[in-house]
Amino acid sequence: MKRMLDESPYFEVFARHEDGEPIRHIGSVRAASSKDAGVFAFTLYDEFKWKAMFVVPRSELTSIVRPT
Repeated sequence: MKRMLDESPYFEVFARHEDGEPIRHIGSVRAASSKDAGVFAFTLYDEFKWKAMFVVPRSELTSIVRPT
């Protein structure tokens, strides 16, 4: 199992407490699929009773750097 998890991609976890609030980054999980990532994220981060939670594959994030 450990070897399989070591090869799994990272998913970033975002959530908000109430409708209309900004979405915040709350952590990350490793999982074989987005469905598994959702289960892991809910299990790890639901102590705050989020209104909405999202998982996004880390590989799909685009880094935006402010020009200096």
